[in-house]
Amino acid sequence: MSDTQDKKPSGMRPGLRYLLIGSLAVNFIIAGLMVGATVGKKRSGDRPPREGDILGAYTQALSSQERREIGKNIRDHHRALGEKPMRPREVLQQMLEALQAEPFDPEAVKALIDQQSETAFERRKIAQGLWLEYVSDMTAEERAAYAARIQEVLSKRKGPPKRP
Repeated sequence: MSDTQDKKPSGMRPGLRYLLIGSLAVNFIIAGLMVGATVGKKRSGDRPPREGDILGAYTQALSSQERREIGKNIRDHHRALGEKPMRPREVLQQMLEALQAEPFDPEAVKALIDQQSETAFERRKIAQGLWLEYVSDMTAEERAAYAARIQEVLSKRKGPPKRP
């Protein structure tokens, strides 16, 4: 047998794997932002955490198994609706073409931005709802432990420098 016949086919093409990982990461970031905006609390006598400080804290506080489960639920939901995943390269290519077009059409760029924002917002709403379902199924003890892990993630991050 030749070397090419001895090799087993790999499960997934690397490009598709990176796209899937990137899509999942975007979903969790979006979910973290929405959840943070919804349930984040201002610490008494202190400024609220910056958006960059809460970004992902809700997902980082989950175990990898929990993140996979929520991510699967998000993907299953989009598939059930017949939605195609956001393709970052396609979106970027559309924007590059619009930016390079002569004559430049600001309305075309605005339409792309609006479309991207609307898609991201809808995905955030879905992710937020699925995350809330997941948290709602937790016991009081599990939610308390989860909240403590969120606080731990946030406390490890350094805030902005204090102004004199």
